[in-house]
Amino acid sequence: MKFAALALDYDGTIAVEGRFHPAVRKAIGDLRRQGVAVLLVTGRRLSDLRQVAGDVTCFDAIVGENGAVLEFPSSGHQIRVGRPPSPDVVAEIRSLGIDINVGESVIEAEAERAPEILGVIRRLEQPLVIFFNRDRLMVLPQAISKSTGLREALFALRLSIHNTVGIGDAENDHDLLNACEVGVAVGWGSRALRAVADEVIEGTGPEAVAEYIRGLSQQTRLSASQMGRRRLLLGHQDNGEPVELTVRGRTILIAGEPGTGKSWLAGLICEQLILQRYCLCIVDPDGGYRSFETLPGVIRLGGDDPLPESLSLIRTLRHPDVSAIIDLSKISSQAKSEYLETLLPLLATLRRRTGLPHRILLDETHFSGRPANANRFDPELAGYILVVSRISGLDPAIRAASDAVVLVTRESDPTAPEAFRSLAFDEVVLLPGAEESRGEIRRFRLMPRFTSAKD
Repeated sequence: MKFAALALDYDGTIAVEGRFHPAVRKAIGDLRRQGVAVLLVTGRRLSDLRQVAGDVTCFDAIVGENGAVLEFPSSGHQIRVGRPPSPDVVAEIRSLGIDINVGESVIEAEAERAPEILGVIRRLEQPLVIFFNRDRLMVLPQAISKSTGLREALFALRLSIHNTVGIGDAENDHDLLNACEVGVAVGWGSRALRAVADEVIEGTGPEAVAEYIRGLSQQTRLSASQMGRRRLLLGHQDNGEPVELTVRGRTILIAGEPGTGKSWLAGLICEQLILQRYCLCIVDPDGGYRSFETLPGVIRLGGDDPLPESLSLIRTLRHPDVSAIIDLSKISSQAKSEYLETLLPLLATLRRRTGLPHRILLDETHFSGRPANANRFDPELAGYILVVSRISGLDPAIRAASDAVVLVTRESDPTAPEAFRSLAFDEVVLLPGAEESRGEIRRFRLMPRFTSAKD
């Protein structure tokens, strides 16, 4: 998947004692010139941030007050996500002699006063929560956090959290790192945060973050080795052990004879991706994915209606929360192949520019009896789901992809391995090569689908 956005914490990550480090500022500028959006995600109040950080126009968006307030520096537009603090709560806390700062939505205080503040929240029956950030605490409305604010800002910028790298250092950055496709902790920050991060920046301060950002500027694709937290549950082995795949940018190859469950498996993978809010383009040769219209954010194009022209398809797939089914069931095999000749390069260009769609599903029917040609694909961004009768029907360049995952349903050919010939309709094997295979053929039964399907 393409790297399209960077979300940065402020204090302790790119700033020391409140001062925005100049090396980080320069690295951010260089990254933005390459078309990557950079967002600041901080617990600070915006008025306080401007005093200590100076010019903040180097950011595409600022998420302040731990997710409660948004600002877009280029226009000055602000959005308050959280409710204003209750005057009764503020008055009650101050009556206890507690020194607080009050923002658009946040109430700040010393962390050691947490028991007294919690008592106020309970007495007044307020829907508030407490976040800790080293020796300080923040009182905010329920359901407000750095990740919720970041999602709102990305939505406004028409960007996806799945194309985003997040970097933080402290307790209030846990959900930020967990929400981003790649979550990065700094080595000088919270030990607990480092333990759950996808990656750790070694060093002693913001200079190391600047160097890391310079390294990101050399990447087009989010590294597959960085993404292991999000998983797809495919089924269970006979011993009850789950078989899962990590959601990465790699290509998934599904092979098997017609009527053996390969489309069911492809649909199982797609619906889980959609429910995790990835953007998909499903090229449907025979109308087998029509039931996906019941899933959120899915639209179907083609079928009884004219197939989408390039411009309308681009407009559709520029929304991170929308997935598209292109129904080719009403046109001939030759017309399908010709349509793909235009469609696949178009999708590759769109993904290079925007990072969307995250995944593209293609079926063997599209190839009209010809081997799938690697020239139609973008091997660097990968992220394809290819459904074929035989792996040998694919271009060797596609089969040789180092991060490809191969799943096989039943084959009756006497020359096929016994492990393939003895499979039931609801059984699949994961072949060695993917790390989840553990170096062996893993045979398992598929889990139920959320949607219906035909094979």
